[in-house]
Amino acid sequence: MNKKNLLFFIGLIGVVFACHKSLTHSPIAEKFVLNYEVNRFEKDIQALEKADAAIGLDKLQGQILFYGSSSIRFWKTLKEDFAPLPVINHGFGGSTFPEMTYYAERMVFPYKPKILVLYCENDLFSGKEKSPEQVFDAFAELATLIQNRLPKTKVYYISMKPSISRKDKWPVTTHADALIQAYIKKHKNFSYVDIRPSMYRPNGTVNGEYFIQDSLHMTPKGYAQWTKVLRPVLLKNYK
Repeated sequence: MNKKNLLFFIGLIGVVFACHKSLTHSPIAEKFVLNYEVNRFEKDIQALEKADAAIGLDKLQGQILFYGSSSIRFWKTLKEDFAPLPVINHGFGGSTFPEMTYYAERMVFPYKPKILVLYCENDLFSGKEKSPEQVFDAFAELATLIQNRLPKTKVYYISMKPSISRKDKWPVTTHADALIQAYIKKHKNFSYVDIRPSMYRPNGTVNGEYFIQDSLHMTPKGYAQWTKVLRPVLLKNYK
């Protein structure tokens, strides 16, 4: 091999490695040490795995996967709301971003979803207090992992809903979402879906009819609002 061809070959190798370079995230806040067991919802995960095994993993690949906390878990009409699109509900417990990251190897990556829908609002409320920046770091760790493992998957992040029972934390959740939205704008295949406006009355107050008695989880009317926002987006982009 002459010198010219050797240089070309070395350059080509460099391009290949550059294209496959893993993304990383540099934290912007002090590391948050979990004060709960990251596998505390193991039984929930095992139940999901058992249900999926009965269907067959090969039949579930390439669909739209909803992944997140109880607002996803309790979405009982998910399949009907998005028909004829093929959707999977992998909501579990009252999960946080670290738990979603921990279980992604079992609940996300084997399914190779065309579209991944993320929702979580518990990081600010589970265990000791966190800052919006710490919540953002936890999201970015998950997002980075997804981009490295599923580079072709379209990811939609649903903004944190204005839960009435957590009204005192609205400014903090808004700040965390703003950091997440800024991140999403810079990353390919990620989109931010703001569902908050759909949950307000014309007079500017949150519609209490969208929440059950605990003022945290949603009624069918609340999920209908989410469907109105999300369905057109997913119908347009599931190809």
